[in-house]
Order: sequence, then structure tokens, then C-alpha cells
Amino acid sequence: MSRENSSNGVLIGAIVGGAIGAISALLFAPKTGANLREDLSNKFKTISEKTKEIATTVGNNTKDLAAAVGQNTKDIATNIKEEACDLVDHAKKSNQHIMDSISSAKDDVKDGLATTGR
Repeated sequence: MSRENSSNGVLIGAIVGGAIGAISALLFAPKTGANLREDLSNKFKTISEKTKEIATTVGNNTKDLAAAVGQNTKDIATNIKEEACDLVDHAKKSNQHIMDSISSAKDDVKDGLATTGR
């Protein structure tokens, strides 16, 4: 995420820097007031259009990223759920095996006591 924030910061810096440079160039160029206003208006429109294009691109990329993250999260959750179910099944089988072993040992002890007469 910090890489995206850095990229967004560079992008914003480039837009602002470009706008400042264009306005400075227009203000220092020897033109009449009407020509200067027209040039400023044209540059503002160009910058505005490019900003809209960039915002659209960033929005689309963000949507794509969010969709990918959402799908990855679902996949991970599914995998974790399957692993948890497998662990529960294994624990149940192990528990049953232990209970069977205890029951068998208990029967062996009873049989051993019965044969010794105790």
C-alpha cells in the first residue's frame, strides 16, 4: 500500500508541478490580456481533462485491486475452513481411537482380574 501511496503522491506532484509550470510560463510570456486569459483557460481545460482521465484510471485500478483482494480473501477463508474441518475430523478419529484403546485396556484388566480371582 505504501508503494501505491507513493505513486499517487508522485502523480499528484507531477500534475500540480505541471500546472504551476504552465501558469508561470503563460504569466511571464509577453502576451495581451485576452490572449493570456485564453491560454490560461485552454491550459486549465487540458489539465482538468488529464486529471479526470487519471482519476478514472486510478478508480478502475482500485476497483480491480479491491476485487482481487476480495477474491484472494475468499480463497484463503475457504482453505482455512477446509483445513479446520480436516483437523476436526482427525481429532475425532484420534479421540475415538484413544477411547477404543482405553476400553480395550479396561476389558483386558477386567479379564486379568477375573482370571486371577480378584
